[in-house]
Amino acid sequence: MLGFARVLTLYTISIATLYTIKVGTLYTISLTTLYTKSIFMPKISDEIIRAVTEAAKIEDVVADFVTLRKAGVNLTGICPFHNDQHDGNFIVRPSTIPEARGGNTYRCFVCDAKGGPVQFLMNAEHMTFPDAIRWLGKKYDIEVDDTPIDWTPPPPRPTPPPPPALEIPRSWVRRTMDVDYTRNIFSYWFMMLPWDNDQRQRLPSTLWQYCVGGWHDGRVVFWQIDHTGKPRAAKLMRYLQDGHRDKTAHPGWIYNQDGCRQQLDPDNHTILKPLFGSHLLTKYPDAAVNIVESEKTALVMANYYGNLDKQLWLACGGLQHMNLEAMQVLIDQGRKVWLWPDKDGREQWQAVCDKLGSDSVNVFTKFFDSCWVPEDGDKADVADIAIRMMRTGDKPRKEEPEPETIVKWEGEQPFLDAEELFNPRLHEMRMIMSRCHSKKWLKAHHPEIVDDDEIIKRYPMIEPLLTTKNYEQTET
Repeated sequence: MLGFARVLTLYTISIATLYTIKVGTLYTISLTTLYTKSIFMPKISDEIIRAVTEAAKIEDVVADFVTLRKAGVNLTGICPFHNDQHDGNFIVRPSTIPEARGGNTYRCFVCDAKGGPVQFLMNAEHMTFPDAIRWLGKKYDIEVDDTPIDWTPPPPRPTPPPPPALEIPRSWVRRTMDVDYTRNIFSYWFMMLPWDNDQRQRLPSTLWQYCVGGWHDGRVVFWQIDHTGKPRAAKLMRYLQDGHRDKTAHPGWIYNQDGCRQQLDPDNHTILKPLFGSHLLTKYPDAAVNIVESEKTALVMANYYGNLDKQLWLACGGLQHMNLEAMQVLIDQGRKVWLWPDKDGREQWQAVCDKLGSDSVNVFTKFFDSCWVPEDGDKADVADIAIRMMRTGDKPRKEEPEPETIVKWEGEQPFLDAEELFNPRLHEMRMIMSRCHSKKWLKAHHPEIVDDDEIIKRYPMIEPLLTTKNYEQTET
């Protein structure tokens, strides 16, 4: 009888070596492996299994195999279960979220793979249940048994090529710039600042060169055009009448507006967000670069000094966007870069500067040290100080940093040149003929203005148009 059992066992094993069982769609397991591990491997106790599963954190386990990034309270990455290229489909709900709300789990909304830490190891790394428990035990210093893990990491998956960078049609830039600036609260506030005559005369050029546009609902459009002249993105901001941003309205992006997604398809492209004003780098190759946080500040300072050929003003739109990717073009061009933090942001900006690790990038605070007064407030930026000095008639006690000799850019020239795309004279005419510069509007809002001489004194740019027929009749 014993001999018959031995013969039957050997026969079963020999047959099993000829066939395999397909498990799911991921891997195959030999019947011999199943027979051997079920008979000869020691069984892991339920107490140890419970201790391991309670200690395992899904975010730690998945992070050992998948690159994750923060997405609100969740984490997201590239799904390891199918050929995915977007990190928004694979969601990890960390262990800090209660189990009732799906905490300590993962799920892919494309292939519907889901589970906890043990299931992830079994499915993604082709581990058996005991090996997954042993792997987690070693990770969290829980003694399971002395059985070695029978696991070979699968070969690395080929990295898919990155999706192409999104490029917005140039016609969209033209469309947003063909607007009445006075119907845009920000642009109207910008033009009505207490500029002197020279500063007021270059207002149209500043707005035109920086490609400041307007949206149909009154929001201002800050175009983000890279140094080669390709429009990549556009931030839509709503401002109040005092020139401050409306914090109740979140910034929008032009590729997320109604009717744009079908045309641009940003889901299948990489969204690039260059520094605001980057398209001027090629036009002014010898200028040092000053970087501020907000687009408003960059425009104010650019028009305040007016020497873009020597001092170019760019904006990062938030400290989180001033990374190596955005700054690389400046470093490659050999530009001298000055970072202008807000009054209360010196330490944060210095930390970013140190992280960039470039000798050509430095934080500039001398302007604040020489020109700031307590009435400016602790959160003031350089534009706030410049506007206060314009109102009081003060002059900077120390000018901006002097540009240094730099290497002239010899790279690819832009195919989108602002001088080719927009007619500065036409743009200036449209602005002057707008509502705020009509005689009827001036008399209604400024009754002290009684004749053309006073109009010219307040708005010098309007003098060439006083004799035009359209000007007398302009109301809107």
